Amino acid sequence: MPSTSKYVDVEALLGPKLLKKIPRFVVNYLKKIVHQDDLNAAITANPDTVGADFLRVALDTLDIHADVRGRENLPTDGLYIFACNHPLGGPEALIIGEVIRQHYGNQLKFIVNSLLTEMKPLAPLFLPVNTLGGGQSRETTRRIAELFESDNQVCLFPAGICARKIDGQVTEMPWKKMFINRARTYQRHIIPVHCTGENSRRFYLLAKLGKMLHLKFNIAMLYLVDELYKKQHQTFTVTFGKPIPWQTLDNSKTDQEWAAEIRQTVINLGTQP
Repeated sequence: MPSTSKYVDVEALLGPKLLKKIPRFVVNYLKKIVHQDDLNAAITANPDTVGADFLRVALDTLDIHADVRGRENLPTDGLYIFACNHPLGGPEALIIGEVIRQHYGNQLKFIVNSLLTEMKPLAPLFLPVNTLGGGQSRETTRRIAELFESDNQVCLFPAGICARKIDGQVTEMPWKKMFINRARTYQRHIIPVHCTGENSRRFYLLAKLGKMLHLKFNIAMLYLVDELYKKQHQTFTVTFGKPIPWQTLDNSKTDQEWAAEIRQTVINLGTQP
């Protein structure tokens, strides 16, 4: 495999200094859990497909399917914020992005964790941000503003991290409020979106372990590509709710309270028959 920016390259991501410190078996294990060979095979088979067009390729390659509900709630035109739950960390983005692409065209962007930009063919779809806490750089803040001012549909996961299993139940994490302010500022209605699914027991154990040890790095995130490949040949239900007008986001609630309310709206979509 040629080492170019087109491919997923774990060694290039680690860098020469870190490579000298990490045992070779650890490097090989990282290549395995991020499915470097599988991802690069998909890229090689579709050399000229990038961005939104790669969503269909990824779904077909993984044989992931969707039962899409609520298409009638999608307006025929306009610019929106798609606020989604985050149960899986990969399939929901592929599915939701493909539905949006089919309905509105290729002008869409996801606000995601910066690590996901290593998924080279999909990188043009991503605006990377720090989802693990702390502030954003001035440059990131500027790029977010440009995104909301653009002609792109904006899709985001306000929880910032994948759902966790708490008391035996897959639980969506509290939502950050940023999208409320952006909806009001840029006069974009919010479309709530719910996707079904859960990750493996290993993923939830690693997430719990990381929290117990107060690790700054989200160790469970290393396994998200492996979790994605575990979802091969599965079907997920995605439900689009009715648009929430930005004008309703008034001063009767704080932005955090509005975010919590829309989070509950999304959860309720998942309980509909």
